[in-house]
Amino acid sequence: MTTEQPPNIVRPGPASPAPAEPHSTDAPARSFTHTIERKPGSIVLMNVEVDADRFERASERAFQKHVQHAKIPGFRPGKAPRALYERTYGAEHLWEDAAADVVDETFKEIADLERIEWLDRPEVEVTQLEPGKPLKYAATVTVRPDVTLGDHRAAGVTVQPTPITDEQVEQTIAGMREHHAELKPVERAAEKNDVLTIDLDVTLDGKPMPPMGRNAHLELGRDYAIPGLADALVGTKAGDETQFELAFPEDYADEDLRAKTGAFTAKVSQVAEKILPPLDDDFAKTVGVATLAELDKAVRGELAHAAFHEARDDAAEKLLAHLLASSTVEVPEILVADELDHLIADLKARVKERGLSWEQFLLQARKTEDEIRADWRATAERRAKSLLVLDAVAKQENVTISSTELAQEVALTPLAQQDPNALRNPAVLGALARSMRNRKLVDKLIGLDTPDAERELIVAAGGPEDVDLPHQEPAGEQAIIVPPVQAPVPEKTLEGREAIRALLKEQSGP
Repeated sequence: MTTEQPPNIVRPGPASPAPAEPHSTDAPARSFTHTIERKPGSIVLMNVEVDADRFERASERAFQKHVQHAKIPGFRPGKAPRALYERTYGAEHLWEDAAADVVDETFKEIADLERIEWLDRPEVEVTQLEPGKPLKYAATVTVRPDVTLGDHRAAGVTVQPTPITDEQVEQTIAGMREHHAELKPVERAAEKNDVLTIDLDVTLDGKPMPPMGRNAHLELGRDYAIPGLADALVGTKAGDETQFELAFPEDYADEDLRAKTGAFTAKVSQVAEKILPPLDDDFAKTVGVATLAELDKAVRGELAHAAFHEARDDAAEKLLAHLLASSTVEVPEILVADELDHLIADLKARVKERGLSWEQFLLQARKTEDEIRADWRATAERRAKSLLVLDAVAKQENVTISSTELAQEVALTPLAQQDPNALRNPAVLGALARSMRNRKLVDKLIGLDTPDAERELIVAAGGPEDVDLPHQEPAGEQAIIVPPVQAPVPEKTLEGREAIRALLKEQSGP
């Protein structure tokens, strides 16, 4: 979506066909007439005629602005008459400024009058620009489409977390013990569950591949991406070099190695026995709690939270699928392109975090950026439709975000903690408020609109009765109305002024 962009103003073209939905006004305060034509693709065409008097007044305002900086012999800045100013500097730029101002003003007035929510800057074609005559222009703009909602409550989706088991608790605590295990070097041959330190190389079709590991730890009791790797090293000792052949699985991450057999060479530098800490209160203290009983309680709480959030996400996805399937909306192309831009930007950020350039990533993926965009187009279309549908449902359900909620969320945002001024951009805050609003809306529709509902589900999943939940906003907070997805009021640009200047020159002749 384009934001903070003014209208594109182009030179006159062929006359447009007679528009539909005439909206002519006789109110004294309104100095223009206009017609509206709605076209497929959520496109609106405005044809506007602005009274010559208003156009003239706008040119006078432009003159008063420019004359303040004029240097005309015999006159102080701002005091020269207009006729003398125009003989010195010309008149074209005054009418240029006037036309740009009037287009900006009347476009907004008509958009407010017709309740048009635009999604992109309008394309403006001036069809008449002559001093002393009405200003005429046509504006074409993409608007927010109407959404026909189905019965969103008919989905019947609720959050149903799977209760945790004692076995899950035991496995989690066992994993914590593994993490705190001590590695004690031994002189004997490696046994199952020992940990080896190795250098690992592989040759494929007689050609050495890049090293697979240097001083890497390999635990013999675990399964690895290459089946049989751990088993091949049982019985080795420190200082041994062993060779063996293994087949890469058909779903191996590197497509070039899938289902191929490689010749492996492993150099063992150390064999170590893994010694687990005793399962007692002292171990509990090492992970941040006082006793083994408290550790058990904490683990159950974390697992129950995880089960709840997994169930919540599953219910939210089912609800969204129902909302999209039961709603009808014509998704404008600009929203799809905007979502594609966001997806690509996110991907580029992740690629950069991996230390790769975008060009290197495309070479590895064996795709062009256009091909990636084509692959993700369906996802972008779904996201764009979701945005429109959720906005419509939120309006129907009167779901809003309070100023306190937004402030709390902003304070927790990592970017805000690094730079307190980073989130003062209204567009950024609007996007954050919409994201929060959507989550609140979905929670309401799946039965999580009260703190007790969440607490009860976590307890039912096996969590403690005194489960901690996030702070809830106090009742009565002033609501923030999430702004619609649209660009701001068009503003003047050099591009628009140059187009009008060209038009003036064309109409005035050589």
